[in-house]
Amino acid sequence: MKKKLLLLSGLVLFSSVIAAEEMELETIQVESSTIQDISGSNKREVSAVNHISEKKYQTINPKNINEVLRTVPGITADVRSGDIVEIHMRGVGQQEFMWENTGVAVVIDGVPVLQNGGKVKLNLNNIESIKVIKGGASYLYGADALAGAVIITTKKPKDQDEITLYAEYGSYAYQNYETSIFTSNDTYAATVNISHRFTNGYWDMGENKSNAINAKLTYFINDSSDITAGIEITDKYEESSRGSVTGVTAAKENPTGAGDGDLPWNHDYNSDIQKYFLIYNKDFSSNSNLMVNTYYYIDNYDYEASPHDTTGDTLDDRYTRDSTEDIDQYGVKSEFRSTLNNLGYMIGLDLGQRKLDETDITSVTYEDGRSSGTLGDTSIADSTQDRYAIYGETKYKLSSDLTAVLNARYDYDKYEYEQNALEFDGLAWQTTNTYHEDTFKNISLRAGAAYQLDNKNTLFSSVSTGFRNPRVYEMYANDFDPDRYSDNNPDIDTQTTINYELGIRGDQKIADTNVKYELSVYQLNTKDIIAKNAGTYYSNGNVFFDNVGDSRSRGIELSLNTDKTRLLSFDVAYTYMRAKYTAHDPFTVDLSPTYKEDGDKTYDISSNTIPRTPQHRFDLFTYLKINKDWSIVAENYAQSNYYADETNLVTMPGYMVMNLQLRYNTKIQNNKLELFVRTDNVFDNQYYRTVYLYSDRSGNGELDSEDASITVDPGRVFYVGAKYSF
Repeated sequence: MKKKLLLLSGLVLFSSVIAAEEMELETIQVESSTIQDISGSNKREVSAVNHISEKKYQTINPKNINEVLRTVPGITADVRSGDIVEIHMRGVGQQEFMWENTGVAVVIDGVPVLQNGGKVKLNLNNIESIKVIKGGASYLYGADALAGAVIITTKKPKDQDEITLYAEYGSYAYQNYETSIFTSNDTYAATVNISHRFTNGYWDMGENKSNAINAKLTYFINDSSDITAGIEITDKYEESSRGSVTGVTAAKENPTGAGDGDLPWNHDYNSDIQKYFLIYNKDFSSNSNLMVNTYYYIDNYDYEASPHDTTGDTLDDRYTRDSTEDIDQYGVKSEFRSTLNNLGYMIGLDLGQRKLDETDITSVTYEDGRSSGTLGDTSIADSTQDRYAIYGETKYKLSSDLTAVLNARYDYDKYEYEQNALEFDGLAWQTTNTYHEDTFKNISLRAGAAYQLDNKNTLFSSVSTGFRNPRVYEMYANDFDPDRYSDNNPDIDTQTTINYELGIRGDQKIADTNVKYELSVYQLNTKDIIAKNAGTYYSNGNVFFDNVGDSRSRGIELSLNTDKTRLLSFDVAYTYMRAKYTAHDPFTVDLSPTYKEDGDKTYDISSNTIPRTPQHRFDLFTYLKINKDWSIVAENYAQSNYYADETNLVTMPGYMVMNLQLRYNTKIQNNKLELFVRTDNVFDNQYYRTVYLYSDRSGNGELDSEDASITVDPGRVFYVGAKYSF
């Protein structure tokens, strides 16, 4: 760590010494990981960055975060029921759909949140804006940012006094109520946001509701410093994790899964999400700033799980486990940024701890051929990650047109995992205790340059890295779960990525309309993918975690945005991607009879396409102003077909969907009134939202489309809403 500190100090000193002439350097723009997002011109940014503004977010009015993220090229998000979304970028982490690490850091108000199982739960009503960084982003956010980061800024105080009331109704008993209060003066600025969402859901057992309150207060200490305190409390309930059916026939005949006798894995899912933070911000001069962010996040979940057949009729009829997952995150992050002649620099410190405590208690004695349990069997697993990191950025203006950027981060991560189990062995109760700890040290880098072709167009290029440490559970899987894993493997290497990117961005006038654009080409190489040795969800025979292979993703990403003041304007996001394994261990598929090795088949997938990575994705938002009050907003989204499995035996069709809004904006005694009517999936195309395929679930001895777990889109849905501000 001392070596790293010396390296960063040396870079700053060296850059200062060689600055031979003074040139004007705009305020350094660093992708801030604290609560305050540094925004402004991205002319000198050396990586592809996309912004979703507050206005666009409100126009989209998402029911899940994918409805926003699909407007960004390069993202392939897997959507389940309710608002559960797994976010993927550039083909990384597409292999799994349970317990995986998706390779995307989700950063909320500056803090990368722990994603248990890769799934993100958000208070959609409290999001103000989103920024997306693509390519390895560990140089800012450390472990898990293999493919990039989604940076979410929640609603913050504004220089205004206003109260906003919002109400929305829609299909499947959808309701969304929200009250936002903004107030400010010379001493402070504050906001309070209260919201309630509810839906019966399209899918069987799909009830979903959320109640939340968010408050922020900024106190202006003096003209150069302020302090912000924030709190968010969200209470969520999901009836189940249901959202899929098995096979294309069921997807056509019974897409909601009602009455099929297949119980979802989780039921009665209650979430208690709390976030607290305190931010200090100090400007020392016109070009020097210090920010310190202290935070404490709590995500507590309890639910029923693990359905089994307890009556002997071959149908799952009862949940056999009561489970809890308690996540605590706390720490401090600080950043100091300044400029010196032609040099801009930032130094950051990231200290914190993440804790995940899981408890599973068997609630009924059962045995159904797959497994067995005794009432009272208990497992308590505690995971802890201590994070210590220092990071920095230097941005040096080599000439009036050319800027070079270097980022570096050093991470020291300590992981501890302890499991205590109480089990009945048929004669007596037995207790076991298992404990392991490991430490990892990683250096992450980004180097790049931006060259201004003229005042409106910039050529940029960068190389960046990302990493994911193996979890202690993966290294010592047999110790923690000997029924499922045959061996430990403490020698698993850290999974890494390296991203090469070349692009151009700018502002052009086309047909009398200003068009902002960003076009980039990239290659992202993943090395030492961490997964099960024989297959993603293979459970028979000699099974353990290992580095199973490497992959490569190549693509083109294009975004276009036109002037919204025009009568007709549009936003475009297009992605072309080819994601393939460049090496992989033999891949075994669980065939009939299930849970036995007989009949299982092994494939060579070393050059196969990574599943769920369509080559083409296209999103078009069109805005038409009918007059000063009325407007029409249309979205057309399309994606090409894709493989559902690593073996590339089953292809799922692409689809196209159109969403349409009619919006009315006016004023009543200088108070703003907005009304809208919205139809999603106008042509009632019940396409497949997400597909997973990993075993012969139909039992016919082969892998085909009847084995796929398919989440079917609800088809045409309607919403109507009103927003009044005074």
